[in-house]
Amino acid sequence: MEDNKYPENYFEHYIVSFYSTGQTPDKNGFENLARLYIDIEGIDTFSELIKEIQLIKENDDWSYFDEIARDFEVKDLSTNKLKEMADVAITVSMEKT
Repeated sequence: MEDNKYPENYFEHYIVSFYSTGQTPDKNGFENLARLYIDIEGIDTFSELIKEIQLIKENDDWSYFDEIARDFEVKDLSTNKLKEMADVAITVSMEKT
């Protein structure tokens, strides 16, 4: 596992944001998280997050982030939930553009 594969750590930060804002691990919670993230971090940072998510999808690197979620003791974020979280973020980003 490379530590510098995602040097900006956008998705890692997004996972921690999910945990710290107490969102539910479902479509509604992920939509709330995306909108809250845009409000707090701004649309430019959110756009960078989306670019990183697309790279993660291309690399099929979900296990890397599954491990990060476990390291942060973020419960309820299996690989499938991480993929759903990412897909919802992409959907919200398309609504914003």
